Amino acid sequence: MSTEPEPEKPAESSDEKSVGLGAAAASAAAAMFGVQSSKAHQRDFQKASPAKLIFMGAVMVCVFVTCVLFAVRCSMQQAGVGQ
Repeated sequence: MSTEPEPEKPAESSDEKSVGLGAAAASAAAAMFGVQSSKAHQRDFQKASPAKLIFMGAVMVCVFVTCVLFAVRCSMQQAGVGQ
């Protein structure tokens, strides 16, 4: 058995800095609807990677646009327009 001390972790470890994709998705959704709390807003700017937030924001916008297009197509089909 070795009694060497473990190497010190840097002051800003990866688990403190990183916010998962799930949290980034929740943050992007809240920001998209304008219901994000100031506490969550501050957390995002302090701990979240801008790349994750931008990526999840882009994904959320694509999902939103796809849902709107689907709803419009279904409505137009029901109305008998554009067949």
